[in-house]
Amino acid sequence: MDAIRTFITEHILAYGTFAAIGLVAAFAAAVILCFKMKQNWVRQIPLMLLSLVGLIAGAKLFGMISYERYLRSVGIQDITIKRLFNDSGIVFYGGLLGYFGMMWLLFWKLLPKKRLAWDIVAVSTPLFHGFARVGCYFGHEMVDGQLVWRPCCYGIHMENAFCSHFWDSRFPTQLFESGFNFLLFGILLALLLTDHEEKRRGSLIRIYLIAYAVFRFIIEFFRGDEVRGAYGIFSFSQVVSLFILFGVMLAWILKKKKIVKPLPPDPFDPEVERYDLFIKTETASEEETEDEKGFPEGKSMDSCSDKQTEEN
Repeated sequence: MDAIRTFITEHILAYGTFAAIGLVAAFAAAVILCFKMKQNWVRQIPLMLLSLVGLIAGAKLFGMISYERYLRSVGIQDITIKRLFNDSGIVFYGGLLGYFGMMWLLFWKLLPKKRLAWDIVAVSTPLFHGFARVGCYFGHEMVDGQLVWRPCCYGIHMENAFCSHFWDSRFPTQLFESGFNFLLFGILLALLLTDHEEKRRGSLIRIYLIAYAVFRFIIEFFRGDEVRGAYGIFSFSQVVSLFILFGVMLAWILKKKKIVKPLPPDPFDPEVERYDLFIKTETASEEETEDEKGFPEGKSMDSCSDKQTEEN
């Protein structure tokens, strides 16, 4: 392990390299799944790539928010936007929400078969995250003109035989989170390939968000990077995890109770136009039948009225 760590620290820009590997792996998996599931990859993949703009912006924004919280907690009041931007890092949750948020807008406007598209996104996301967390473990920074091993997203200091093998005897939260993401990728992939029920399409993104939020809430108790900020007894990421859990569960409950109304039909869909024409035709036929109801066969309402006039 020490030899591997030394080589990576001295010869590889760790986080950027592993994040790039994860990004390539995630999009390669997405393309393969599009072919496998007969999804239009020519439309979906460019939209996913464009959503990376939201990922970068969201990750930096959340990094600035959490860092501002940390500075205030240690009594620093001279806080400027420039300082927050230059000194803060990035936060995965911000990137995730920015990525999904921008993707939702693009999918909603430009992509058919949206539920299947979200299943593919749910499978590919933890694959990227698994590689990125390995990069966190092998992270380093410049000290006195030299690169030294200093992981980010590290855990709390623990004096035991297990943690003594890792940086500063800290709990290796990065490696545990990486392993969890790879496991989650395998589970979601198996569910996507084995479950062919159309009515369950789109559920994998909900499973991913719930599973990761629960795991992240727990692993945060073993994290030791106070620079991310805290709100009382909870860290910044734990608060975000609770919001995600509440939001996903609320949306699921409302959908079960059918309170959430479906999107209106697409007026440009020819199927919708034919259906509307069919409804109008049926309605007109029913109205004609209702008008003639109660009169003898072969006689109209006007003829019956004329007969009644002659009798009078």
